[in-house]
Amino acid sequence: MTWEPYNPADELSRIVAEDRISEDALRAITGIQPQKLRAFLNGAGAKPEMIVAAAEPLALSNDEIGRLSILAPQLAEGMRIGNDERLKAIFESLTVECRLTPRNIARLTGVDVDVIENVLRAPRTIPIEKKYELAIKGSYLINAVNQARGQYESTTHR
Repeated sequence: MTWEPYNPADELSRIVAEDRISEDALRAITGIQPQKLRAFLNGAGAKPEMIVAAAEPLALSNDEIGRLSILAPQLAEGMRIGNDERLKAIFESLTVECRLTPRNIARLTGVDVDVIENVLRAPRTIPIEKKYELAIKGSYLINAVNQARGQYESTTHR
């Protein structure tokens, strides 16, 4: 069995070629300058160790490489994750990363705390109608957190 290193440029180039996402959308998501992103995508097929930050004007920074390296597998493989696991992950993100308690989430969303706790324990047992509500409300909270983090990061890294 041979091991092939993961190459985010190859993966993202394939996803763009399959019309699953556009270069314009990648630019909007990552904030990477169009020329730099195009150079990265056009470098698909290069060895992963060659995809490094350099002093060249079109080279990606370590931060940009990190963002693309995280995004590529999420876009390529993330949809294979089951919906129940994805729903649970939304609420785990809120409890683990954001340090919200199930009670906090319940009060913010207007959902019973028992339901929030059940999503974290056994999402398959939640009725489908409730899953829809939870997914929308949980996604909204994740979006609010991400917007706040984006504002915080933009003011602390100036």
